[in-house]
Amino acid sequence: MKVRKNKEKPQIKVFCDFDGTIAYDDVGNEFFKEYGKFEPYYTELVNGKINIKEYYYATCKSLKIDLNEEESLQFIRTRQIDPNFKKFYEYCRQNDYQFFIISDGFDFYIRPILELYGINEVEIFCNTIVKGNDGSFLPVFPLASESCNCSCASCKRNAMLNRIDENSLSVFVGDGMSDYCVAEHSDIIFAKKELAAYCNLKKIPHYPYSNFFDIYRLFNSLITKNKINKRYQAELLRKKAFETE
Repeated sequence: MKVRKNKEKPQIKVFCDFDGTIAYDDVGNEFFKEYGKFEPYYTELVNGKINIKEYYYATCKSLKIDLNEEESLQFIRTRQIDPNFKKFYEYCRQNDYQFFIISDGFDFYIRPILELYGINEVEIFCNTIVKGNDGSFLPVFPLASESCNCSCASCKRNAMLNRIDENSLSVFVGDGMSDYCVAEHSDIIFAKKELAAYCNLKKIPHYPYSNFFDIYRLFNSLITKNKINKRYQAELLRKKAFETE
């Protein structure tokens, strides 16, 4: 169903996490379990002994040096995404809501997984992995920010801020710790798992969901009932972030 747009209203832009949100599991973590060393690094991360960048440096370096593209592709082909995601993504495209994936995961699996499901044109902002001089793997964080102390290696908040203006209304969909900061700066939030618990703790208005059918239904209802509005606290935080950057 095509939604009639009011030109005087803000342009709706949708930002979405990948691991645990579009994909059923955290693909990066599963990859490190399969081809590298996941523990004790993950437990150290969860317990606050290391930060996310240190976790990624350790797990990437633990990947076997002779890991090749075919092995990676074999792993990628086994990953599944929420079967309702494509319907929601197409709904956004049909109604001219710009859609972006902002992830603290890695490009080597995100785009190939989406392409398996016929999703080829979405804009993705995430980390990448390169080989160092000694042949080991190194993470690269294109969106790293010194001005933000969130739990991301690449700042999801900045990925969003760089793609909106004062006439934009931001929608965010996420599930985990790396989504806390960007959610705080978003107008409409769809949250589950750790992100939903964080929003409850911080009293941040949000819509709980289980899958993308829930999101499609809730979002379409908000649009139809004209209940899509900017969130004042998010506007203040965005203004402060712009001034800091």
